[in-house]
Amino acid sequence: MIRAVEGKLRAHSHTVQLSMIERFQVIAIFLSRFKPLILLFGALSLLAFLFSLFEASRLNGDRLLIPSMLGFCWSVTLFSIIEIFGSIPARPGAKAGLRVRMSVGIKRSAFWLLAVLMLGLSTALLVLSYQLLRTWLMA
Repeated sequence: MIRAVEGKLRAHSHTVQLSMIERFQVIAIFLSRFKPLILLFGALSLLAFLFSLFEASRLNGDRLLIPSMLGFCWSVTLFSIIEIFGSIPARPGAKAGLRVRMSVGIKRSAFWLLAVLMLGLSTALLVLSYQLLRTWLMA
């Protein structure tokens, strides 16, 4: 699926290599098929987190607190990727006017900045997931 989308993007692009925001768009298009599942998983994770937070006495502790918090964080991150990078403005053609090229360039620069921030967020969430799951499994 990802290869097919990359092929379509390459057909419309003058370069052979995809930029970072175009790769995020490929990921967002792929993940968009799973959007209802991601939303359901996020809602269930949030409910489990809130239940284990407020009803910990009934559960004999907070066994579900860490996994449900991580599940909610990952579902919000995946949902954000789908929503932010689902529609990236295409690169303007060679015959486009200066105003169009500047406008698209500014929009793509903003998406590039969001992509860098999303990479940082995903990396931090990956490290946090490792640390919290390691702590949870040792307890």
